[in-house]
Amino acid sequence: MTTSSKSALALLLSLGAATLAFAQTPPTNETSPTAASSPHQRDVTSTNANEAAPADNPDPASASTPHQKDVTASKSHADKQKMMKDCVAQEQARDSGMSKDDAKKTCMNRQSKTKSE
Repeated sequence: MTTSSKSALALLLSLGAATLAFAQTPPTNETSPTAASSPHQRDVTSTNANEAAPADNPDPASASTPHQKDVTASKSHADKQKMMKDCVAQEQARDSGMSKDDAKKTCMNRQSKTKSE
């Protein structure tokens, strides 16, 4: 192959590559509401959602639901001891042959299950 034929071949290859590059279509913005496939989707995606206002008080005890308030409420050591004592008494009342240690283990297991739920 001669130098002029190599140059002609390189010129043809570069012209072909340039033609392919210009023939490409530009990508569309698929996140815009007009990219949705139906009028309903366009209506829904163009509407701004109303968000809840942030809480005035960032304290966990100001949680919005009663369950959250119960979970996040900090109990004093005395309250926890009373709850444990009441639980042990209930367990021993259910099973009169249960030892205090076994009743306490049952209550501890119940508390750990309640915390994990």
